[in-house]
Order: sequence, then structure tokens, then C-alpha cells
Amino acid sequence: MITTAQRLDADVKAQVKEIVASGADIRPRLVKVVSEAACQSGEGLVTLIRAAIDGAREGLARAVPTDRDDVLRQVVDALADGISQTALALQLAFQESVSVSQQYAKEDLALLRDDLTTVRNMFTETVGQGLRTCKELTTSQISNAMTHTERVAKRLNPVLTRVLDAIAQHPVVLAREGFQAGVSMGQYATGSLFQALGRLLERAGGELRREHL
Repeated sequence: MITTAQRLDADVKAQVKEIVASGADIRPRLVKVVSEAACQSGEGLVTLIRAAIDGAREGLARAVPTDRDDVLRQVVDALADGISQTALALQLAFQESVSVSQQYAKEDLALLRDDLTTVRNMFTETVGQGLRTCKELTTSQISNAMTHTERVAKRLNPVLTRVLDAIAQHPVVLAREGFQAGVSMGQYATGSLFQALGRLLERAGGELRREHL
């Protein structure tokens, strides 16, 4: 039986394959695919990265771009941008939750905490595992892509660390705010973190684009 997560990963892989094979507007189109799938993937962001790399590998096998190094850089950049956009949406969700006295379920927070920690620790390794299975790439191309991946991971890690800190502080902030206002924790509304994440992704994308200007 195929699960929803498996269908999502297969869909991501197919979309990435088509985008890479087309060779047109690779980075912005991939960012959209990754960020939209990030808040739906029940298997986690590492699985999403693997699906995207698999799709890129098949896209490269189907088409022969004039500059594979550039395509690989765009794929890695898009993965990092999509994850950064998701992380920024999470930060926005935490900020808004305080203003409306909303607390997210511990299960959701724990899932995202573990997921983001794994990505922070394994981004380079996960990308590398996918690239090394691509027979169409030369040793030099893989080496160049890995060097770029390591640079991208150094930029991505502080973003993920900030969100992990926000996750760790989230219940404490709400408890302190509640006691100061004389409100019991039972009066805080519990919301869906994943619904908030999806709602804020478009806004996060706009802020991310401004950061890159």
C-alpha cells in the first residue's frame, strides 16, 4: 500500500526531474517545489532532499545541459532556499503564536525539532549520497558540487539553529507570558503548527527573497 508520504515524495521526484531536464528557471521552480512539499512530507525533510536529488539525477540523465556544474549548484541552492523558507515560516508562526496566546502541540514541536536537527547535521551527507549514485556525473562534477554543498550548509545551519532555539523556547515564553498576565496555561488555544506553516510559507518566501536582494 502506497502511503501519502510516498506519493508526495514520488511527486517531488517527478517534478524535479522535469524541471532539471527542461533546463529553464531551475532554481526558482525547485524552491517552490521544495517549500510546498516541506510542510506536507510525513517522512521528513531528509527524505524530501533525497527525493529531490533522485529527481535531479534522473533529469540530468535525460537531458545533457551545457553546464552540469551550474545545474548542480542550482539544485543545491534550491534545496537550501526551500528549507530556509520553511524555517522562516516556522519563525513567523512562533512569533504570531505569542501575540494570539496560541500554543502548538508538543508532538508537532518534537517532530519538527528532530527533523530540523537531522537536516542540520546531515544536509551535506544526504546530498552527497544522492550525487554519488549518478553515473552521468564525472568525479570532478561531484567534487565541485560537494564543495558548493558544504558552503551552502554553512549558510543554512545558523538558520536552522535559530528555529531550533525558537522551538525550545516556545512553551517557556507562553508560560511566562501567561503568569505575567494572570492567565492559566489552560486558557491558551492549541493550534496546528503544520497548518500555520503552510499558511505562512508564501509570506516567508517574500521575506526570503528580500534577504537575497
